[in-house]
Parts: sequence; structure tokens; C-alpha cells
Amino acid sequence: MPLELPKLPLSRRAVVGAGAVTATAVAWGPALAANASTASTGRVLSAARAGSLALLTDPYLQAPTADGVSVVWMTEYAGAAHVVLVGAGVEGLSDAQLQAAASGTAPAGVKVFRAASARLSRVVEDAASFVVDKPTTLVPREVHRHEAVATGLSGRTPYRIVSTSGSEFAASGSFELAPALKKGQAATILLTSDHQAMVNTPANLALAKQTLGDIDAVFLAGDLVNVPDRASEWFDDTRGSGFFPSLQGRGGRVSTGGRSYAGGAILQSAVLYPAIGNHEVQGRVDGVTALDLNNCVPRDIAERHYDKVAATVNPTGDPAVKAQWIEDNSWSTTTYEEMFSLPEDSPGGKKYYATTVGDVRLVSLFSTRIWRGTTANPLPADRAVRSRYQETAASLTDPMAQCYGEFVFESLTAGSEQYEWLKKELASREFQNAPITVIVLHEGPQGLGDNIMPVFADPDRIETRDAAGVLTSVRYEYHPSDNMLLHDLQPLLEEAGADLVLNGHSHLWNRFRSASGTHFLETSNTGNTYGAFDSLSNRTRPLPPAPWDEDNYLSLGNPGGLEPILPSVEPFTNPDGVPLPFVQSNDLCVFSALDTGTRTVTTWVYDVKQPDTAPWVIDEFSVGRGATQITAETSTTSTGGVRVAGTVRSTSAASGTLTISLGAEELARVTVTGGVFSTTLPAGLLDAGTHTLALAFARTRTHLAASMSLKVTVRGPAAPPPPRAVVRAAVLSIARTRVKVRIDVDVWRSEARGRVEVRGRGGVVVKNAWLRDGRATVWISRRRLVKGQNTLSVVFPGNATAGRATGTVTFRLPS
Repeated sequence: MPLELPKLPLSRRAVVGAGAVTATAVAWGPALAANASTASTGRVLSAARAGSLALLTDPYLQAPTADGVSVVWMTEYAGAAHVVLVGAGVEGLSDAQLQAAASGTAPAGVKVFRAASARLSRVVEDAASFVVDKPTTLVPREVHRHEAVATGLSGRTPYRIVSTSGSEFAASGSFELAPALKKGQAATILLTSDHQAMVNTPANLALAKQTLGDIDAVFLAGDLVNVPDRASEWFDDTRGSGFFPSLQGRGGRVSTGGRSYAGGAILQSAVLYPAIGNHEVQGRVDGVTALDLNNCVPRDIAERHYDKVAATVNPTGDPAVKAQWIEDNSWSTTTYEEMFSLPEDSPGGKKYYATTVGDVRLVSLFSTRIWRGTTANPLPADRAVRSRYQETAASLTDPMAQCYGEFVFESLTAGSEQYEWLKKELASREFQNAPITVIVLHEGPQGLGDNIMPVFADPDRIETRDAAGVLTSVRYEYHPSDNMLLHDLQPLLEEAGADLVLNGHSHLWNRFRSASGTHFLETSNTGNTYGAFDSLSNRTRPLPPAPWDEDNYLSLGNPGGLEPILPSVEPFTNPDGVPLPFVQSNDLCVFSALDTGTRTVTTWVYDVKQPDTAPWVIDEFSVGRGATQITAETSTTSTGGVRVAGTVRSTSAASGTLTISLGAEELARVTVTGGVFSTTLPAGLLDAGTHTLALAFARTRTHLAASMSLKVTVRGPAAPPPPRAVVRAAVLSIARTRVKVRIDVDVWRSEARGRVEVRGRGGVVVKNAWLRDGRATVWISRRRLVKGQNTLSVVFPGNATAGRATGTVTFRLPS
């Protein structure tokens, strides 16, 4: 259950660290602190395991669907059977029932789902492993991954896992699983990163679980472990702070405050969505006796070297052997990819992906580079240490011995494969219509930390050669103008209306907000900060000396350019009482959570030096947008155009851009200001007939994307008037009782047909006649006429081939 904090008086204390700070804290009784150190969970029905076999992990959840979810766990044996048991009665099953269920006999009310299994291909232990039997060289570790897909779920349901081998078995405790979060379903999402088996990681996760209660998902912005191919860092590091133990409440490490914490039982019931950090990228393993995270070279360097040794290492030309050799001699994310079930439909497969988590559209990017030290020797002869800035003199003749600076593993420059994929994702209906959008990546464009420098750019390799052309030195510059995260990625995210960009890497808390409304948050301080580099932090970054260009590097501040935001609830202060826009102490654990129901991101701090003081809130801000509605109507203008006008609103008036399209053709792009828009499609743009226009409003920082269909009928151009007729009349003779009149009606290129009227004084019709070949002869009685002068009008009313016309004739009747 969520922790109920006691209502006790506030106190203030100084927190020792770089830049002494003070903060308000809530006193927390010893009993509550004891509960937090074990981090019991409201969704753990029983954590007790059964059976004589061991499990490397409790189950963890992956890849939820509308009615199911994947359940994954690890063992050190291949085993005979591995199953997930789902149903209300799983907690009370006896050992015999658990074994029977694994063999195919399910107890009443329990569903059994069988797992597919595979051995992890790269994990090892070495002399740096924290294990009971420490090896002296690389030793492969047998780890088997089991995954079953539980289906037919409609809500939270109890479950547990069972693995058997021979006559023995292992069963996990009982937990709850659920299908994918539905749209509109409130959820709590833990925002975290940079666990790395650090000393205070279990404390951080224990307090996060105790404070937040039920957690539905975890967004983890990289650096899950230190060395990804070292199995114990994932499963059973003897220090008690391994990745899965800490996130499953089965760890046990004493914090820097002196109290032991088991971590939080989170992943058994919350789906994990990670991003790759530099510590998920394994360095070269071919021919080594110990793992080295940073022993990486770019792939193209390894590929070039492979061409030189292919005849020896792959005499048959096997493509699989070639691919494995290049991976083993450059860098690898295979262990990370084997560990998790993630979307694989991007060009990068599991390395970067997008998925929907309830009301959140999540995009996880592969945004990291190799980390190198800061040594910079001006004289090439003195360069004995490779670093981000230089190659050693001894390595210049061997391309595979060079380090290539802090090279980027997967580019995010405009036009790159990952960038172009992201561009399509940001324009997708799933992203544009999501109430909340979150981008998770390890290295971000904004920050006060140490690792934000040098800027995220491809290293500029600067070589010197002697007169004979022999390479004599290599150094690297990083140009701010080449910062792909700032100049390529960030504008793309802002234009798409991204709500939150979550990054890690520098192990601190700081937050920024762009003018477009995108929030940038790092909340990665689990107790091993690299510090903030701000005018208030009492720290400065080391800068390389000349000949490096000093304009490329910052000792203080954010190279991304945005000003850091003070925590909105309760910032720490320095000894002079000045509020600080960061948290950087090694004794402070920081954790954050997104509440999708309230659309709020909240950050808590816990001081391990005061373990009886509850976590307290330092910052809170809102993200997301409300549903947007478009209303529109059409009218025809006097010039034959089509006017489209309407409104775009949610709870407030929207401003932004609206497009009007017909099928795949965009007809107009309209500016919406204060919720109102109007435009006129010119005459002739739409053919005559009825059309269905598509109106689409693009997502903005305050409003969701919206669309609607609008029918419009366009009339064809008016038919040209029929040719004008010419009517002529003449009196042929005047008899004693009547007058003879000849009528001719001429029409251009046609013959007039139909009736004509002969009208006398006052327009009275005195005779009707029918035209033949445009002519008629009529006799008019003198009784219908007057003595003296008469004027007759001959009216042709018009027909399909000629318009209305009138002619006259004047004559005199004798008395």
C-alpha cells in the first residue's frame, strides 16, 4: 500500500556535500523506516519461494498486449519445464500441485502457460566480479532465460512461476500481472536511470516503492549495470545491489547512511521499458582475459581490420562468423537485447523503439557514446594515456589499438537512419494523438552535469604527419556546431510537441523547459553523483589546454543553452540561503514518478544519512495535453471559391497549424490563432461535385492533435447563356378585316423553333403562332387593333437553343 507519511513538524538541517545545502524534511518514525528498508509491495501476495532449486531472478514483466503480458525469468540450469501459473488460487498451491502444474496437470482455477527458453550467449564472470567463487580470468556463466506469454487477462490477476529439473523444482512467490494499460487508465510510472549496482541504488528503489505504492511501469534511461556481459551485475552481485535484486526487493546493501536496503519489489508487477546507456555497450571481448567496458572501437574500424584477417579467422567466408568477429572486436549490445522483450520494428531493432503505455506514447532512443577520460597532453610525445581528447603515441601504427575519442554508437544527425525513423514516429497518429509523450534516452541535449561535455558530436580527428607522411599525433576536438542532440534532435522533438525528455548519464537531478513547452529532466542520482557544474555548485569541469580550442568547452553551465529550473516545491539552498537548481549530494537519493491520471511529474528526495526521515517532495510539474476538438463549416464565395472556417479548442483555445487535405493532396495550411481559423480555397482547386476534406490540427505544447472530416459540394460553372435570337416582323398586307404579318426569328448557327406571341397595346396577346424553320405568317383581326398607328411586339420566349428575344413592327390602319 502507498506509504502514509506521519504528520509531524518540519525541521531543517544542512546536508553535507559539494556546495553545502539545506532542505526541509519530514521526520519519519523508526517503524516506517524499517518497512521501507524491505520495501514490501501491495502487489506481492507472498514473496516466499518454494522448492529446492534456485531462481536467478523473480519473474519480470515485458511486452503487454490487450489481453496478455510476457513473463520472463532466469535460472542457471536448462531444466525440464518452465511455466507460468495464473489464477486466484496460485498462492495456496502445495509443492505437489506446483510440480504437477509444471508437468501439465493444472489445479482447478489455474491456467498454465509454458515458456520458451534460450541460453544467454555472452555472459561471463571475471576477476572483477563480485561472486562467491571469483575466477582469475573470463569464465562463461550458464544463464537460461525463460519467457511465457500469459493471455486471456482482463485485469490484475495473481501469478507465479515454476521451473523444474529432474525431481527438483523452484517456484517464485505470488505476484500480480495485468494486460496493457488502457487509454484513460491512470498509472504510476517510475522515472529512473543509472543504477549500476551502486551503493545507494537499493535504498533509492526501496524508498521509491514504499512512497509510490503500486507502480505500473518503469522508464529507465540507461546504465542499468556497469559491465553488461558480467552476469553477476544483473543477477547476484554479492554486494547486494545487482540490477534485478534491487528492482525486485531481493537485494541487501548497506547504504552510505549505514542502513541495509533490499530494494523494491517492482518489476514483478510493473513492465520495464529501458533505453541503452553507455554501460549497456560491451567493449571488445576477443582474446581478452577480463571485461573492459570501454575497450571499444567503431564498427567501421573493425570491419576494415576484418578484411585483413578474414582468411585466417573465417577461411570459409561464413557470414555468421564474420558478423560475430566484428561484434567481438568492436562493441556489442547483445546481452541487453537478449535480456528484454522490446519492440523490434525499427531499423535498430531493440536498440530504439516506440510503444504505447496507456496514455503515454513512449519513444526510447539509442543516444549514447563511449566514455573516455579527460587527459589532454599538449605535446604528442607526452601522450601516454588514451582519452576523449587524444591517442597515445604508441597506438598510432595500429588502428585497432586506438580509441577514436568519444565516438557515437548510433548517430542522431539529420538524415541518419535513427533520425529518419524518429521523424516518421513523431508524425505518426500514435504519437500525435497521445495525451502524454515521453522520450527516453541516456544522453540528452540539456544538462548541468559533467558528462554533458564535450558536446554530443562526432569527434573531429586532427592528425599531424612528418615530411614522409608518417602519422605523428592524433587529437580530437568536439565542435558545438556539430552537437547532434541540440541542433538535430531537440528541434525535431519540439516541433512534434514532445512533453518530456528523460535522460540520465550525469547522476544528478536537474530540469529545463524550452520555449515550446518541452521539459528536459534528469533524475538519475542514486547516490553516486558526478556533480552539477553551475555557478552555485562549487565545481568546475576540467578543460583541455591549448592547442585545444577553448571555445569548444564549458567549465560551467549548460551547453544546451536553457536555464535550469528551480525545484517548484522545495529547492535546496546553499549556506547563504540561495536556492539551488540541482541535487548533487552522494547522500541523497532522488526518484521521480509520472502520474498519468493527474499528468504530473513529481520528484522526491531521501537522505540516507537520516534514514528515519521520510522522502519529501522537492519538485512537481505538469505534462500532457487535453483532448482537442475541431469544428468547421464551408460556404461558397462570390468568386466561386470555398471558404472553410471554424474553431480548434480543448478546455482552452488552441493556436497552431491546421492542414486541409483531399486524399493524399494537401490543399491548404492554415494558422489557428486564439482557437479560430479561416481560409478560402480558390475557385477551380476542387472539381465540381461532393468532396470529403480532411482537417488535421498538429500537436502543440498545449493541445493534442485532432482531425475531422468535412463534406463540401462544389457546383459546376454556370452554363453559358443560349445564343440570343433576333426577331423581325413586317406587315405584308392590310385587308378589310385583318392584317397579314410575317415573323422571322434568327438564331446563330441554329434554327429557332417553338411558339411566338404577338402583343398589342398594353401587352395584350393578340395572336400566337408557331415557328417553322424560324418563320411564321399570321393574320390578325382588325378588331384587335386600333384605328391609326399600331405597334405590335413579337415575343420569342426562348428555348434550349436560343434565349428570349423581342421584335416590333409599326403600321397605320386607315379610318
